[in-house]
Amino acid sequence: MYRISFCGSGNVAYRLSMAIKAAGFPVPYICGRNSESSEKLVHILNKTDNNPHHITESTKYTNEIKMLADSDIVIMAVSDDAIEVLADNFVKAFTGIVKKPILLHTSGASSLNLLSGNDSYGVIYPLMTLSKIKPVDFRQIPFFIEFSDDDVKNILTEIIFSLGAEYRITDSQERLKIHLAAVYVSNFVNYLTGLAFDIAKPNHMFLMPLAIETVRKAFLYEHPSIVQTGPAKRGDKKTIEKHLSLLSTMNEHKEMYEVISKLIAGQKTKKNI
Repeated sequence: MYRISFCGSGNVAYRLSMAIKAAGFPVPYICGRNSESSEKLVHILNKTDNNPHHITESTKYTNEIKMLADSDIVIMAVSDDAIEVLADNFVKAFTGIVKKPILLHTSGASSLNLLSGNDSYGVIYPLMTLSKIKPVDFRQIPFFIEFSDDDVKNILTEIIFSLGAEYRITDSQERLKIHLAAVYVSNFVNYLTGLAFDIAKPNHMFLMPLAIETVRKAFLYEHPSIVQTGPAKRGDKKTIEKHLSLLSTMNEHKEMYEVISKLIAGQKTKKNI
């Protein structure tokens, strides 16, 4: 099995490293500047419950890149701003090493070319919102991959299949587009849900069935505009005015309501896209 080390200890590193170890891959090192969060992740990875394949090699913490040289793969689960500098540091740290680790990053928005100073490299981008507080089933996560050569491609697909997941091969531009789309359906929806909580509380939990059905229905047809409903879609000005009156002291909520209602009112139903 490939020995897969990680750089980073944030949400992606946390969930992906646990899933990879649970799939049977040794995780020799967690490398990170934040020793506290990195060592917490190491402790979790070394728990018996997170080692169903009884891997004998334990995970260790390091803040020195050169310690990762004997790994088969290094996954950089770090912020986009850190990828290029970290990739350059790998080039320097691994100079003179005959068999260098394959270097991967997990970003949806960063180009594959940021890793091109290394011998073998690729991208393994999980299209999912990940957090430390909520477990996720990796069998439900699509991965978008890119690679420097066919050997890296084969290794990436082997890892993803071990997770029980599916993948799609894309170039950096297509991956950037899907990342942008993900911001709309995840980050923006979450923001709007927060505004809804403010309005509905203490009854906000009753919004959950509606939220789930709205998203489910949006993906059943050619385009979500086909199933768009609500006062703005109907041109129901009286209801809109009542809502705006309720929001008169909530400037942030009122601004969003007005902008989105105007856009919905002017939206044309999109078919045969």
